Formats: sequence, structure tokens, C-alpha cells
Amino acid sequence: MRRTSSVVLCLAAALLAERPSGAATITVNSGGDLQAAIRAAVPGDTIVLQAGATFTGNYELPAKGGTSYITIRSSTPDASLPPAGTRMTPNYAPLLARIRSDANGPAMRTTAGASYWRLLFLEFAPRVSNGAANLVELGATGTSQNTMAAVPHHLVMDRCYLHGDPTYGQRRGVALNSGDTDVINSYFADFKSANEAQAIGSWNGPGPFLIENNYLEGAGENIMFGGADPSIPNLVATGITIRRNYITKPTSWIMQSWTVKNLVEFKNAQNVVVEGNVIENSWVAAQQGYAVLFTPRNQDGTAPWTIVRNVVFRNNIVRHVAGGFSISGYDDGRPSQQTSDITISNNLFYDVSTAWSIPNGAAAARFAIIGGGPRNVTIDHNTVDNNGSATILIYGGYTPTSTVQIYGFQLTNNLLRDNAYGVFGDAVGEGSAGLRFYTPNAIVARNAFGGAAATQYPTGNDFPTMAQWQADFVNIGAANYHLVATSLSKNASTDAKDIGVDFTALDAALNATPAPTPAPTFTVQFENYDTGGEGVGYHDTTPGNKGGLYRSDNVDIAAANDTGGGYYLGWVKAGEWVNYTISAATAGTFTIDLRVASNGAGGTFHIEVNGVDKTGPLTIPNTGGWQAWTTISKRGVALGAGKQVIRVVMDTNGATGGVGNFNWFAIR
Repeated sequence: MRRTSSVVLCLAAALLAERPSGAATITVNSGGDLQAAIRAAVPGDTIVLQAGATFTGNYELPAKGGTSYITIRSSTPDASLPPAGTRMTPNYAPLLARIRSDANGPAMRTTAGASYWRLLFLEFAPRVSNGAANLVELGATGTSQNTMAAVPHHLVMDRCYLHGDPTYGQRRGVALNSGDTDVINSYFADFKSANEAQAIGSWNGPGPFLIENNYLEGAGENIMFGGADPSIPNLVATGITIRRNYITKPTSWIMQSWTVKNLVEFKNAQNVVVEGNVIENSWVAAQQGYAVLFTPRNQDGTAPWTIVRNVVFRNNIVRHVAGGFSISGYDDGRPSQQTSDITISNNLFYDVSTAWSIPNGAAAARFAIIGGGPRNVTIDHNTVDNNGSATILIYGGYTPTSTVQIYGFQLTNNLLRDNAYGVFGDAVGEGSAGLRFYTPNAIVARNAFGGAAATQYPTGNDFPTMAQWQADFVNIGAANYHLVATSLSKNASTDAKDIGVDFTALDAALNATPAPTPAPTFTVQFENYDTGGEGVGYHDTTPGNKGGLYRSDNVDIAAANDTGGGYYLGWVKAGEWVNYTISAATAGTFTIDLRVASNGAGGTFHIEVNGVDKTGPLTIPNTGGWQAWTTISKRGVALGAGKQVIRVVMDTNGATGGVGNFNWFAIR
């Protein structure tokens, strides 16, 4: 009997191991053992988690073998969720299964050699006390992954919602240290930290990687490749596609304490395509606010093979930034390889502006700064509206050979502003002088330099006045940079197309597959009013901060007991006001929601935008207590695109002798 049982069990195990794709569904309801289900699953199985349930722990995806995916997903039917190719949004959170980290590490991680796992319709949420951790780890670092054999591969994260804590943030959404991995159609929010935080960070994964159609918020960098030396010798992330993402930082972070650097950064990467993305909101903070960096970094001194090469950046919109590109030929602190073969083509840059400065930190508002002698840099068919003193600054910087020249430089078919210095060679001069020194034998042709002097630049370019250059566009104020029919830049490029952006190609890349662009929505905490003090960021009629928290000026701030915690403005009196500077991605008509409380009939207030009353008087109701919060709304509020100054003005006191308490407001 024992021998027969052994044979039967072995046969059953063999049959189970060869279970065909889709052969089994393992259901895990609220309170069930998700890790046990993961252990039991074999290639082809689907693990279905109860929608709305929370599974708390540090779940591990082990190596299973086989080439069929194991899927972990919510129990909500597909018909009630975004279809394939459509981006997830937080509105679907109640229909997802939530996987929440505990105090011991990420919510989910792979083990060595794990492969063919698919994560679908899941919410990944943090534990506040574990905010310094990665929320999801695909791959590992250190001795647990120092050979290619240990790298997890064939992983898919599709239509998931990952977020940090709104108040405390989270260090990183996905640590992407795997091979052959897709992160698609997902939503990443509130990845922010007083240290460096990213939505997606990768430094020990070989690739290829597809990052497509995601909404990505990250304070330090939204996406970064590099930043720490790989544990695998000679590893360079290879085959990276970043396509049709909405890459942004909420402008409410300007007034908060998170470490803010840039939007997309490559420190160790090759064979990269960045295409069809909207990339926005980068200001001077911990760095100079450049949107995109191509800067090789042998970060810890153990990776001299570090390189950035073969990068195509095309058909993107970059807007509301303190600068465009920062490109370095070499690591200026440790040995690296030379940056090479960078192509920047058919992109629209606007609101590259000195307005994205902070006190004691001025934005240079350049399109590009290039130093250290990278090789083969092509800038072609871009439209750039910036207001910095120089549009392209080329400087010497560090090179191991002391050769700072850029060989293989092409600047063609661009619409560029001269401003004060246009294309400037550091310590050499503007235009031809700087180009001759820093870019020998460069091709500089069929650019339209608005406001530049023809005598300072190579022949074969156009030099409209600044007024003519601006008049060539349909409507700069509405960010419509199509050329008017009478523009002399029409059909005038080296390839007989329009100088500047080919909008047919740009629109096709942005809309290759229909994907919803998030509405320009902002949630602003009332305590994060503008800096500048009395008469600039606020006006308060009483001295001192009665609540004694968060800020040390005369605005009264106390701790909120509302969902999400944080702070609120209290002891608010008629005649006071607070300012908030935001940036709207597009113009439109919106609803403003305000979170308020009052222990009795409250007073009235109104909201101004750029000095114009947009709401008329709004009344705070009796909510039943100073911390009994409710949301009031005002519909039909018109906002323009770009930077807006919102002023909340207190008009009359209520029966309590004050206006009421204010927690946050949101524009949607």
C-alpha cells in the first residue's frame, strides 16, 4: 500500500507540473493565505483575489519554470475594468484587490530566477512605517543577484494602481531589476521622500524593458536607470522603451519638503527609445530642474563600464520645466565610458521658463546644457519656446582625455529662440565662435533662430525677429505651436518639411493606441500656501501661529483628524487670504472641491484666479464640530493652461466669530 500511494502521488505531482495553460483557477478570499496560493500555483494558473479585500504581507513570487504565465488578479470581471491598452486610474480602486506591505519590506518581490508572472488589476499600497522601502521589487541587488542566472524575467505588471501614502510618501514604486519586463497601463502616485524617490528605478536589471501608457509621479526622478552600481559585472540596462506615459510631478510638491530633482534620468543605459510621452513639471530644488538627463554615473566607483548611448528621444511634449536636457560626456567624479549617439528629434518644448525658480534658486530655462564632450549628438526638428538667457549652452566639463569637443554634432531644422545668447560656447562666445570651438565640423542648418543676428551664426539658417518668430505660431497662449500658413518656415527644412515639429508624427506617437490623459487635477493642502511671507503668500490679521505646527509665520495651523491626517488652517478670520501657485496642463472648466469644518454656522469666502473672482461667495456650513469634516464643491470654474495663482479670500465671519477650518482643496 505504501509503495502504491507513493507511485500515485508521484504521478499526480508530475501531471500537476505539466498542467496546461489556464488549467486551474485558485481563489483567495479576504483573510485567505495568498502566499500559500502562490506556492501552489503552476505555470498557466490564475490566482483570483477577492476584489476590495486587503492582503497584508511581503509576498514572494518564486521560480516555477515553464513558459506559461501565472496571473494574479482581482476577482472583478474584465467588463467592469479598463480594457487592454487602457490606463488604470484610482477611480477603479474599489474594484481591485489590495496588496499592502507590512513593516518588513516590499508588498511583493520576486525570488532568484522567477519568471512568467503577470500582475493584473491589483492595488499596491504602503505601510506608513515602511515608507523607505520599495513597494514592489522585480529582481534584487547584492549577493542575491550578482549573476545573470539569478535575474527574474518575463514579468508583466498591467493595469495596476501603485501609490505611496499621501502624507508620508514612499521611496519607490517598482525597483525594476529584472529582465524582459513590461510595466504597462498602470498608475503610480505619491512616490516622494525627503530622500530620493522614484516611481520606477532600475540599476541591476539587464532588460529589455517596456514602460508604456502609465501615469507616473516621482519626486526625485519619475524614471531613473542607474543611480547605484549594478551587482552584476558589466551590466548595462539594454533595450528600454518608454512610450506614451504621462510623467509628472504635482506642483503642490513645490511647497513641501520632498527631494525633487528631475523627470527622466539615464545614468547607465543603452539602446533606448523615449517616444510619445507627456513630460511635465520640474523646478529648481535639489537640482536645477532639467527635465531629462543623459549623464553617465559610476555611482559607487565599482562600475567603470557605465555608459549612456544609443538613445532616441522623439515625438514627446515637454512642458512647465526649469530646463530641457542636461547631457554629460563622462562621469565627472569616477571612471566611465563616453556618452554617444544621442538623437533628440521632433519634440515640442514649451514653458521652459525662469518662472520655475524657487527663492535662492534661479531656473536657467535652457533647452539644453551639454558638456564633457559626448559624441554624435543630433538635435533635429524640435520646437522650443524658452525664456532663459541661453537656449543651448555648451561647456568644457570633465573628460579623461581633456578633449571637450563634441564630434558628430548636428543642429538642424529647429525653431529656437536666441534670447540673450542663443547657442553659446562657454568662455568662447555665441553662435559660430562657440560652435567652431566646441563642435568641430558640425552641421548647423535650416534652423530659425528667433531674434538672433545672422552675422553671429553659420549661413543656411533663418533669423526672424523675435516678434516674427512668435507670430509664426497659431496661438502661443494656448500652446498651439502649429505654424500659420504664411510662415516662411513652412516646407523650408533640409527634408522639405516644416522647420520645427512635424505635428502629424507627434500626434501619431502620442495617440498610437487610445489612452486617457489624466485631467489636470490638483489636490492642495491648505497649509502649503506660497512662500514669501505676509502680503505675498498670505495675509493674516493676528500675530503668531495659534496651532503652533508645521510653519513658523502668522498663519494658524493645527493637526487634522480627517482621513489622511496632515494639518488644517484654523482660527480663520474675515479679511485674511492665502495664495497657491499651481500649473494646469490644459485650459478647461473644472470643479473645485474644498474640505472644511465648522462648529456652528460658518462664514463666507471666495476664490480668485490670477486676481479674478471665479466663484462668488461660498459658505461653510455647520458641520457639527471643528474637526467634523465635509466637502463642498463649486462647479464651472474656468482655468487657463500653465501657471495660475489661486487666492482663497475670507469675506465674512459666521456665528462662531470666524470663517471656519480649511483642510485641502482639489481641482478636477
